[in-house]
Amino acid sequence: MPIHPGDVLAGYRVIQLLGRGGMGEIWSAADANGRRQVAIKVLLPRAAHKPQLVRRFEREAQAVASIDSPYVCKLISCEKSESGAHLLVFEKLDGESLGQRLKREQYLPFAEVGPIVDDVLQGLCAAHAAGVVHRDLKPANVFLEWTRDPQRPERAKILDFGISKLTRPEEGGRREPTLTDLDATLGSFAYMAPEQVHGSARADARADIYAVGALAFRALAGRLPFEGTSAGMILALKVDRDAPSLADVTGDRWPAGLERFLGKALQRPRDARFASAREALEAWRQIQPAALSRRAPAAGQASLADEVSTETDVDEGSQTEVSGSRWDVQVAAPPGGRGAQ
Repeated sequence: MPIHPGDVLAGYRVIQLLGRGGMGEIWSAADANGRRQVAIKVLLPRAAHKPQLVRRFEREAQAVASIDSPYVCKLISCEKSESGAHLLVFEKLDGESLGQRLKREQYLPFAEVGPIVDDVLQGLCAAHAAGVVHRDLKPANVFLEWTRDPQRPERAKILDFGISKLTRPEEGGRREPTLTDLDATLGSFAYMAPEQVHGSARADARADIYAVGALAFRALAGRLPFEGTSAGMILALKVDRDAPSLADVTGDRWPAGLERFLGKALQRPRDARFASAREALEAWRQIQPAALSRRAPAAGQASLADEVSTETDVDEGSQTEVSGSRWDVQVAAPPGGRGAQ
């Protein structure tokens, strides 16, 4: 049954549609007195008829509920409507996704990317400790929340664990069976690790580290490490070639520590990457510029909210022209380059 503003779902009155994807919709809603707003993810009827998609929806609830982190969007409850619709009730966030920001600005200074990646890695530390591998990290699934705290005006939160993988055995020692066939490729081609090309069931926590490297590369350079005219071309490049450096794609000089971090995060063999999100976080913090910036929302800027994201970001792989300064003015660069470390 279609949902409309004014309908009541899980005890909340629906306000407006926030986003729609291949499997579901997200609606903003409020409690009876209007004091608490939430975001309700609804599994679309055509998806609800497929048992595997229902199990994946339930798996998302199980995964998010197991993670306790201020850097992961919080699940409030898992419900069923009177009509039988499957619902996930999340905290409602004000801000914008990293994907929206990059579409508007193309690339960001290192001093701004630093805190965003730090927050994402903290969220991954908590997720991996809970036995959850995200498998679909990309700018659309990183939300930049406006906190209304002048000391920390913005915080990044990980969204959408819809194709996550649970790695922790259930009680009794039995490992939960995967919902992904070995030959099924899930995740967004532009950010997935090379091993996911051959099947997402093989992905472990190091696939998420690769995605963080690709996300940071995209935010800094204004383009992805691998680009092409089709998803197939991008996947072939990932499997066959080492990732380029920032200097290779921008023509600028970058801090050596930053280049080393991205080079390790984007290694094709997963054994050559950082062994854990904690190790990657510690390495990331060692290379940060002295003055980091967390953006405050512009006056009068409208609040945005969580997006349903189930489509592949093939458009992220299209060729883009890169121009302008990528290096924050707060970091001194030696003569002839953008900075070295």
